Amino acid sequence: MEQKSRRLNPFLIIGIALLISSAILMGYLFFRAKAKKNRAINLEQKFEENISSRSSVDKKRDKYQDEADALLESQAIGVIRIDKINVVLPVYGNTTEEALLDGAGVVEDTNPPTSEKNTVSVLAGHRGGRNEKESFLNIHKLENGDEIKITTKDQILYYKVVGEEIIEPTDWSKFTKEKEKTKLFLVSCHPYPYNYQRLLIEAELVENVDKDV
Repeated sequence: MEQKSRRLNPFLIIGIALLISSAILMGYLFFRAKAKKNRAINLEQKFEENISSRSSVDKKRDKYQDEADALLESQAIGVIRIDKINVVLPVYGNTTEEALLDGAGVVEDTNPPTSEKNTVSVLAGHRGGRNEKESFLNIHKLENGDEIKITTKDQILYYKVVGEEIIEPTDWSKFTKEKEKTKLFLVSCHPYPYNYQRLLIEAELVENVDKDV
């Protein structure tokens, strides 16, 4: 008796193809996020080397200084590091779609990160999305006293978290300057994954290292 040939179920083939595609996509996103974080870490190191080299007038220019200067010509004005939630992101001087897809951005009409008193820096960032954990996804886990570090081309700024609040998207009343304080706010959509409110993390400058020290 002739044996009938077996045919693979087309739905099984489609299912296997989808699984393989999903695995490839997840792998791509993982390595992409890791590469972006490594670039931010490298930029942070270059900025720090730049500050260190400028603090000594006798130090000769070297290849690290050249690389730092090249990076400083890019749009990134700094790097934010929050070790509590394992985040290292470039900081841009605007909140364009491109800037927020790659890192965090300074909200219009607020100060860029600085050690000057009577200033308020507001950094916006996506919560999850394409960058997943390499974003402001877990800023709700920050507690009072946790450290936030921002490295710019001129300074290394250390902040401590002092509060958390949920506000409406149009509420700018929280971003008030105080004469003797240097304030930082992290802002992102809330509740995740929706965006009809905003989560604020407030921090204050506690220490800074600049290029002239």
